[in-house]
Amino acid sequence: MKSHNPFSINFDQQKLNAKRRLKSIRNNDLEVLSQVKSFHTQPNTLSKETVQLADVQFALARELGLPSWAKLKAHCFDLSLQKTELSNRNIALDSDISTLHIRCGHDIQNRLKNSGFAGEYLALIDPLCIGPIPSNEKHFVAIRAQYVKETLLPIAGRSDSVQQIAEAEQGNIDMLFDRRFKRLVFWVEHDAYDQLMLLRCLTLLAGNSNKTIEIVELNSFPGSQRFIGLGQLPEEAFRLCWQQRKRISGKLETQALRCWKALVSSNPNTLVEMIEEDGLDCLPNMKNVLTRMLQELPHCETGLSLTQHLALKVLQNKKDKLTVKEWFVEYQKQEPLPFLGDMMFFALLLPLAHLDKPLISCESLHKPWREQTFLLTDKGHLILANRARVEQEYWVGSIQVRSNGTWSWDHSDFGSLVYFP
Repeated sequence: MKSHNPFSINFDQQKLNAKRRLKSIRNNDLEVLSQVKSFHTQPNTLSKETVQLADVQFALARELGLPSWAKLKAHCFDLSLQKTELSNRNIALDSDISTLHIRCGHDIQNRLKNSGFAGEYLALIDPLCIGPIPSNEKHFVAIRAQYVKETLLPIAGRSDSVQQIAEAEQGNIDMLFDRRFKRLVFWVEHDAYDQLMLLRCLTLLAGNSNKTIEIVELNSFPGSQRFIGLGQLPEEAFRLCWQQRKRISGKLETQALRCWKALVSSNPNTLVEMIEEDGLDCLPNMKNVLTRMLQELPHCETGLSLTQHLALKVLQNKKDKLTVKEWFVEYQKQEPLPFLGDMMFFALLLPLAHLDKPLISCESLHKPWREQTFLLTDKGHLILANRARVEQEYWVGSIQVRSNGTWSWDHSDFGSLVYFP
């Protein structure tokens, strides 16, 4: 039996849900009343006696990510229509022109096919959100391949050579320019993994007038769960998203080129200046991504990146050891802009177990990596208490963090950038 998708909202079910909530409130269920208040714009006006069905419906719509009950009804109607079209489809949605669908990973490949798309699929899986982003285009692919070889493949248990990785990535890039495809469609979310891939590709494709280039870009989707990525969505949602795709303009391309130029600078002030400008209206999610990247610089007191800080806080608050799988799930709940897969998460945290004075200890190295268990060490507790600082060497885009001379950040939404010589 197919499980219900939390983003496949049925309007009749929501009407019943609202009526049940109102009945519970009338029966003095203070927990339900509190939930309604938490999503209502005028919570102080609501009580067991005064709350109306319209109030409950309004709060429920906002809880599901929509501004009003009317918007919820319209959204549910659109989803229902697309669901009906799924069973009646005769012509592929992208059949008007030869199309290549581009995505960070394979997570929606089958979903697109089942949603009524016939175009080919390209998974660009190089995670530019971690490791170095070289400024030298000539050596870009090789440097990234070396990083993947050293950092990710040992965890995956693979032994591909740097040359094999580089050739595969270059083959993917070449596919963007394949004359078979007259339209390229990027399916992206609001996180660093997707947005940096998009920047990279738009930079490579700049000035290419032979292809139609379109973007399906989401930073939210109505549902009963937190939206993290396209892979969560039901098939009818992909058809709905397709209707909202946008074609890149000269203005968007110019903004992408400026962002990429800032990204490959070794001075983080270029990113700060980009964030402070008001000129990224065509890339609505980019400022949050660039800010989140700066938060990966070492904290001015602890020396931890924000990812490391959030992950260690999870261990600090747990009495028992956690498997990597459990650890990652708990970390995701704290992450303000989820952008890591579980393997990338593990790769960023593992160096903390290999320091002269480790911050985390692994209790089960003989197990598969997702099942390995970790605890916070005494040193880790000291770091989180701001009673010690860890020195590390790693990359944040084109910024090299070194033990001698590095930029630091205070991890706030827009914090203080300081250079320590």
